Amino acid sequence: MGIRTAVKQILVRQQDKKYEAELSRLRVTYEQWASEQDREIAEPREIAELVEFVIFRQAAGRLADNATEWINAYFARHPEAEIVYGDEDLMNEKGERCIPWYKPCWSPDLYRAFFYVGSVVAVRSSLLQRMGENPVVTENESTGKEILFTDAGEIRSLMDRLFLGAGGFERDCHSIGHMETVLFHGTFSADGIGIQGPDARADRDSRECTPWENYQQTKESPQLAVELASRAAEGAKELFAGELKVSVIIPSKDNPEILEKCLRSLTRRSESRIPVEILLVDNGSSAGNKQKTEELIGRIREGGVPVRYIYEPAEFNFSAMCNRGAELAEGKFLLFLNDDIEVCGNDWLDKMVIRAMQPYVGSVGLKLYYPDSVKIQHDGIVNLPVGPVHKLQFMEDDKSYYFGRNCFDLNCVAVTGACLLIRTEVFRETGGFREALRVAYNDVDLGFRLVEMGYFNVVLNDCFAYHHESLSRGSDESPEKMRRLTEERELLYQMHPQFRGVDPFYPMGLNREGLDSRVVPAYLTDRNLLQEPAWQCESRQELLENARQDDCLMARVETAGPERIQGYSVILGDDNACYDKFLVLFPEDTQGQREADRKAWTMNILPAYRQELEENLPDQKNVALGGFCVSRAGEHLPVGTYHIAVLAVNRVSKLRLWNDTGKYMVVEKSAPEE
Repeated sequence: MGIRTAVKQILVRQQDKKYEAELSRLRVTYEQWASEQDREIAEPREIAELVEFVIFRQAAGRLADNATEWINAYFARHPEAEIVYGDEDLMNEKGERCIPWYKPCWSPDLYRAFFYVGSVVAVRSSLLQRMGENPVVTENESTGKEILFTDAGEIRSLMDRLFLGAGGFERDCHSIGHMETVLFHGTFSADGIGIQGPDARADRDSRECTPWENYQQTKESPQLAVELASRAAEGAKELFAGELKVSVIIPSKDNPEILEKCLRSLTRRSESRIPVEILLVDNGSSAGNKQKTEELIGRIREGGVPVRYIYEPAEFNFSAMCNRGAELAEGKFLLFLNDDIEVCGNDWLDKMVIRAMQPYVGSVGLKLYYPDSVKIQHDGIVNLPVGPVHKLQFMEDDKSYYFGRNCFDLNCVAVTGACLLIRTEVFRETGGFREALRVAYNDVDLGFRLVEMGYFNVVLNDCFAYHHESLSRGSDESPEKMRRLTEERELLYQMHPQFRGVDPFYPMGLNREGLDSRVVPAYLTDRNLLQEPAWQCESRQELLENARQDDCLMARVETAGPERIQGYSVILGDDNACYDKFLVLFPEDTQGQREADRKAWTMNILPAYRQELEENLPDQKNVALGGFCVSRAGEHLPVGTYHIAVLAVNRVSKLRLWNDTGKYMVVEKSAPEE
């Protein structure tokens, strides 16, 4: 071995040690994080009012310290609440806390699917008395009145009656509360389950083997199913009498080939009892495509399905097209469908309509897959600090994710307008799609309004459709489209400021930063910091001198909005611990400039822990710190549009690599003068 090689190996080992130290600093176990939280949380303040309530709890485990006091405080602060439940975690054989279970706000459809309220449910004594329930309780000095159960099936029927009595399946329910506090520590044995690895991996591998599996198998009681069916009895009579009709509204332009696939899939419902009418709203197809569309409609009509073709040339406005179809619709239900949706199966519409008959339900959606796959495209919209996103997007639907999020019916703030069913009367009550949102976020705005009006939106996870996404309107990657998306997103939050960064159906304890489509506990990246901007102007020519553009540098930007730039970069086939990385901005408008005069803005990237890089790239070395997250607040950049790139410099070999991310960033305000 030569001296240079030996020295290089020593330097690489030094970099690896620094990397391991930084990784250890940023990666935290749940036990460590929970202990820190416990020290920060003060005990409940003394409250003069003592509320009478009964705690129903799992026998295997214990209440968290101060749980009873916290529950009493919640009831005292929320006199309208009659039932409250909280989050929970497990204790392993070493007495360490692991695998937290964070829950959404009251979600009636999720509750019907399984007993998600879990190991601790507190009920006001006044509700029990009003319902004529007198369960046998155990007096305990430390916790007050308790009822212990070992199997959720023991109390499911009683709980169903109580949730019904509390108004849990009515519009505008405020009597059922969720405390975003761990109220219970269950018991858990790691024998044979493989919990020896990092806590995050334990969370992933063992979830279906925990004591909570019993809750997922405990469905709604027959009494609850019958009661809810009776509440929708009037609509059910129309359904079985064949008097109910669904109006399917499809905006489409210059897309006859994919439209045919959509329409053919609609007519394959051989076992459905529900008649449909189709309203095709065309805002100006070319003469040739208009003729093809008319010929297609003729063939569909021959099959006995009524189709109305509304051809009205106009500037594209998805909201206006949907509203135009709704104005002409005759059905008691409206199904808004993109022309690039291919519905699957025979009973999907029946299930959507039956669920939408419930008086408390707003909009109903389906799980959507990418074409010819089980890769998830949509499973309910989640509202995060970066804006509305599709959680579980691009994930394979071949296993259960975070307590069955992709397996059970799911309440959410909104469902995608690509496939959305709603009662006609409810749609008209909302005022329809907001036409100021011409292209994006109109479905999110509708979902927000439904929630504000007290309705619950729901995604059915036992039905699916294929979404040939973006075929009908192309990519959203150009600077113009990104600017429009940013403007419409800002307009969305101006209209709904209470939803900015808030989603009651997506717990605060879950990952909320960036566009990581997984659903995992947020503590995994809790120690990552939002990096302050520190841009430096350089000559583009000098910056890229001796730098090779190479796809081995995998650089991705997930968001480049007005608040932050976030993404990750990985050097494939090399030791990532040896690289300094820089975020690079290239001004888009450089026409007429000499190469020597072109500028670039750069800043050193601080590493951020990204667990999914570790999991998804197991054959690559030291990639877990490949993330970055840079604040836009206080940045000093000239107005303009910038291409975003990443530059990587090897501290040992001095190798310089760069690559374009394919993303743009818009700066709309001038940098302040120095």
